[in-house]
Amino acid sequence: METQEKKVQVKKETKQEINEIFDTLEKLKSKKNEVREESKKEYEKKIQELESKKKDLKSRYDEIENATEERWNEISEAVNESSKDFKKGFSKLREAIS
Repeated sequence: METQEKKVQVKKETKQEINEIFDTLEKLKSKKNEVREESKKEYEKKIQELESKKKDLKSRYDEIENATEERWNEISEAVNESSKDFKKGFSKLREAIS
């Protein structure tokens, strides 16, 4: 696969994953009322942390859109790490609900 084709594919997959992450975050935010009372403050704190990471992830994706060849791998890896952080955060939020 050509480098340009690979970039287009990675951008598409990254955009899809980001959309899924943001959708999951919105769903978890809507479940705030299901959180045990003793866990609500921690749940809200985690939501705020994820909201901050959401901005960072969006910014990194925007960098992918305009990345030079030299920065492509670095930025792509940073987006992947951000995605992993979100998934860890989601697990912690789900624990507060159950």
